[in-house]
Amino acid sequence: MQYSVIIPVYNAKETLRRCLDSLVRQQFSDYELLLINDGSTDGSDAICREYANTYSCVRYFVKENGGVSSARNLGLEQAEGEYILFVDSDDYVSENYFSVISDALDNNVVDLLMFGYCNFGSISAEWDTGEFNENTEVGIAIRVSSAMQQYLFSSLCSKAFKRHIIEQYNMCFANDLAIGEDQTFIFTYAMHICSISSLGNHLYNVDVSDGNSLSRKARPYLTEQLMEVNRRMYAAYQAIPHAPEAAKHYEAALSWMTYRSVYSSCKELLKFDLSAKRRRQEIRKICKLYRAEHVRPVGWKCRIIALPVQLGWSGAINWLIKNRER
Repeated sequence: MQYSVIIPVYNAKETLRRCLDSLVRQQFSDYELLLINDGSTDGSDAICREYANTYSCVRYFVKENGGVSSARNLGLEQAEGEYILFVDSDDYVSENYFSVISDALDNNVVDLLMFGYCNFGSISAEWDTGEFNENTEVGIAIRVSSAMQQYLFSSLCSKAFKRHIIEQYNMCFANDLAIGEDQTFIFTYAMHICSISSLGNHLYNVDVSDGNSLSRKARPYLTEQLMEVNRRMYAAYQAIPHAPEAAKHYEAALSWMTYRSVYSSCKELLKFDLSAKRRRQEIRKICKLYRAEHVRPVGWKCRIIALPVQLGWSGAINWLIKNRER
């Protein structure tokens, strides 16, 4: 079997049919859909059973609620395909999803395949890295670093992963991370690949409707969680020896992600009812926490965004988070 598509399901009754129809109606047959019901209570179970009884490619699993990471991990344990793909139950894929991916991998077998995706709902946007093929250590490092700095390594569902690499290195999703578990998984996986390719095609559609976006809700845990994500990504990087030129690119990307996390943590404060004075106090606390991580900024862009953090310029950071989107 060529592809295993892992779909975590949790109270997705309103969007699940759209998601599944976009897959089962494809003009392609060499795949399996793994529906992982993570303790849904809204009628998703009946929909999953209907599709499992109707389509031989659908395999259905039910578990107690444990979060999206535990659902994906169960999918990884059950997957039989050569490549692993992930789809979220509130999203859908393009009508040529499998054919484009299959054509690309038939012509060029790679360890990690990336493709573009589109946001729809309250925010419309398109994201991709263009077309490329790399099979050298430095070339892979350049592409991975670039994708990280363009926020493309946070999109789990726009990539195809080789199952044997995941199994060889016992990779799984971190159940203790509320955010960033997908980014951590992707980066850890990338530390073990020998080739990477990207398609210019937009094959995946992400629902960013107001009701589906976690980022619109206040998250008091965000700072510590982002710091832990950064620590784990650094640990994954340090566990593998790298050529000096490759290491330079990875360190630039990791330092960029660390200091961007400061601004993400500070921007989260805008969701709370804080006075300007109190917000600046909280910003100084966040900066102090990140300075204690002793991450050296690499590259001139990173040094620029790191300077207010290192100097504790809460006023400058406060102005930036209020006046810039990212």
